[in-house]
Amino acid sequence: MALPGGPLLPPPPPPYTTAKDELEVLITSTYMPNYSSTRKGSSSDCEIKTEIRRKILKDLGPPRPTKTNWCAILLAFLSGVFFTLCSALVKGLKSIAPMELLVLRSCVQVSAMLPIVAYRGRNPFGPSGLRLLLVLQGIVGGLTLVLLFFSFRRLPLGDATSIIFSSPVFVLLLSFICLREPCGFFRTLVVFLLVTGVVLIAQPPLIFRNGSVEQYDGLGYLAAVCGALFTAINIVVMRRCKEVHYSILVLHFSIWSLLIAGILTQIHGPWTSGGHLYYASLVHWGLALLIGVTGLLGQVLLARALSMEGAGKVAVTRSLDIVLAFILQVAFWGEVPDWKGALGAVLVCVCVAAMGAEEQLTRAAATIP
Repeated sequence: MALPGGPLLPPPPPPYTTAKDELEVLITSTYMPNYSSTRKGSSSDCEIKTEIRRKILKDLGPPRPTKTNWCAILLAFLSGVFFTLCSALVKGLKSIAPMELLVLRSCVQVSAMLPIVAYRGRNPFGPSGLRLLLVLQGIVGGLTLVLLFFSFRRLPLGDATSIIFSSPVFVLLLSFICLREPCGFFRTLVVFLLVTGVVLIAQPPLIFRNGSVEQYDGLGYLAAVCGALFTAINIVVMRRCKEVHYSILVLHFSIWSLLIAGILTQIHGPWTSGGHLYYASLVHWGLALLIGVTGLLGQVLLARALSMEGAGKVAVTRSLDIVLAFILQVAFWGEVPDWKGALGAVLVCVCVAAMGAEEQLTRAAATIP
């Protein structure tokens, strides 16, 4: 290249194709001369690269721990408290059919979300490219609430909550099958322990032989397991709708849960146990409205916590719901779990906490030379 009145300049060096190439040149120019001059011929290239890696890690120092947003942790904890209180109220109001309680809760949530959607100026049907997914999320979310209310009514509160918290095992399986996410040894071990914990909690008589099949509430445990499965499907679908405002998501599954529960109230079945809400006393009406309020507060606080902190730490915090559910189970219903159920609940808590801390554990393992 020639400049007017100046000498010829050498051509510029070729640009790096990738950041990895630039890093390789930097490492070679910074660290390799020190080793190539002193250890040339005495060690293999593999040993030299290992020492270079240790030198780099030593120069960089230990990784800075990420600060925890304690406000988000508090919101996640309060969300779990409200969800547990909601499930306890559903179990306690045996004089009212669970589907009618779900209809009232859905009405409360729709009434609360519609003004937010209008204030935000959002289209209630969602973005044009995600409307089918929002419909799917609404149907799955509505079926999830139906299954949860049904299982809370029939099962001990701690058992139902623990089984529902096993939904991460289905999330892993669906992510592995549908999203092609890797499932290594760590996740496989967590899935195995989680399934073991659920089996210890449910204690199917065909395996444990601790009672007759007629006395075993297989329908209730089946509803809890299906509720965990539908919760996982709902989480996977919501990942695809993460740019949609939470008010639209809550509005959609509230409308669908209202429709599904309203249809089930007109069909006789095991879900119609209890009386009609119309003939309930004022005290029961107040408790039924409290179910809607606690469910709504739990949903909103969970959405806020997830917007401020990672899903892993939020999941670890919400695993405390299992402990609170067992405390309420023993305090109000006198249902003390046996050692197998307690061990299963501990396994579920540990697995949920391990999955929530998977990212931190992976980073710590990556720094080990």
